[in-house]
Amino acid sequence: VHKNTTVAKGHVEFKHGNTRLFCDSALYFQDSNIVNAYGDVQINQGDTVNLFCDSLIFNGNTNKSKLLSNVRFRDSEYFMLTDLLDYDGNKSIGAYKNHANISSINSDLKLTSVKGYYYSTSKTFYFKDSVHIQDPKYELFADTLEFRTNNSSAHFHGPTTILFDSSTVECNRGIYFSKEERVQLWNGATLNEPGRSFYADSLLFNQKTDLGEGFCNVVMYDTTEQVKFMSDYLLKKPQNEELILKDNARVFQYSEKDTLYLSGDTITYQQDTLTNTKLSIIENNVAIINGDNFIRCDSAYFSEADSILKLHKNPIIWNGDMQLFADSVFTTYYDGEFHKMFMYQNAMLISARENDSVHYDQMKGKFMTALLDSSKIKQIRIEQNAQSLYYPEETKTDSAGVEFKTLKGMDRKEC
Repeated sequence: VHKNTTVAKGHVEFKHGNTRLFCDSALYFQDSNIVNAYGDVQINQGDTVNLFCDSLIFNGNTNKSKLLSNVRFRDSEYFMLTDLLDYDGNKSIGAYKNHANISSINSDLKLTSVKGYYYSTSKTFYFKDSVHIQDPKYELFADTLEFRTNNSSAHFHGPTTILFDSSTVECNRGIYFSKEERVQLWNGATLNEPGRSFYADSLLFNQKTDLGEGFCNVVMYDTTEQVKFMSDYLLKKPQNEELILKDNARVFQYSEKDTLYLSGDTITYQQDTLTNTKLSIIENNVAIINGDNFIRCDSAYFSEADSILKLHKNPIIWNGDMQLFADSVFTTYYDGEFHKMFMYQNAMLISARENDSVHYDQMKGKFMTALLDSSKIKQIRIEQNAQSLYYPEETKTDSAGVEFKTLKGMDRKEC
C-alpha cells in the first residue's frame, strides 16, 4: 500500500549504530527512514539501556524514539513503568510527562512523579512535579528531585519534606545520601523531633549517629522544657545529650513568671540522661537578663540539679537602681526568678539616688548576701569588713509650699 515501505513480521530485528530494536512486527518507511514497531518492542543500547513497550515510532535520521503503552525501562539497579516515553538515542536520555513508577530491583525503594528524565550515561534520574519516594528508612515528598543512582543520593531543588522514624526534615535545597543516612541542606532547613524543632540556613544531619550541625540563623526550640536556643552555629550531639552554640549564642528560658535570657560567645547545654537534669555553661561576654536583673560577667554555670547559677570573673549585677560587684557570685534560680545572691570576695553595692548623679549610697564587705522578692532586691546582709557610705536627706518646704530634699551630710559606718 505504501511506496518504498517494508513490512516485517515475526521476530523482527533492526540495527542502527549501537542501538538494536526487536519487535513482533514493523513497518519500515524507507523514504523517511522511520520504523513503526508493534508487539513486545525492545530497544537495547549497549549495556546501559533496555527499553520495552507495546509499540514504538523510531526516526533513524534523528535517532529518536517515541515509546507507547506499557513502557518499561530497566537497568541493573532500577525498573521504571510509564505510558509514554520519548527517548533520544544520541544523548541516551529518556523523558516522560504523564506519571511514572520507579522501583529498585535490589531494595524496597519506590518512586513516583508526574514528569521525569533519565540520563543513562550518568545513570541519573531527574523528577518534576509531585515527587514521592518510599523507602524503609524514609519517605520523601518534593517538587523537583535529582536522583543519582551511582551513590544513591537524592538532590532537592525546591520545597522538600523527608519523614524519618522519629523526625521530619523540611528544606528548599539539599542532598540526602541514603546509604550513609545523612543530609546536607541549605536555603533554610527545619528538623522536627518529638518535643523539639531545629531551624538553620544550612543544616547537616546524620541519622545513624544522631549528630547535627546548623549554620547561620540557627534556632532550636524545646517545647518540653520551654527553651529556645539561637546562634550562628550549633552542634547537636546524639540523643540531645549536649548542645554547643557558638557565635552570637543566646538562650531563652520561658516560664509563667518571666523569661530568663542568657547570651555569650559559647553556650554548652548538657542533659544528664540518668537524672534528666540540665547543665548550662556560658563562656566569654556573658549577659543574663531576668526581671529587674541584668548581669554581665566573663563566664557562668547553671545547674538545674541544685538551682544554682554561678557567675565568675568580676561579675556585675544591675537590679533597679542598684549595682553590685564581687569576684564571684552564686545565685539561686528556680520557678522562673532569682531568690538569693551570694557575693564572694570584694563584694560591693552602689545605689543611685533620685535626681542625683553625683552622690551614690555604697556598701561593701568580704561577703554579701542579697534576698530578692519578685526579682527585686529587698534585703542585703554583709559579713566581714562591712562598710557603708550613706547620704541622709532632709525634706524641706519652700515659701510656695513645694517640698524638696537636701543632703544633710555623709554617714559612714565600719563594722
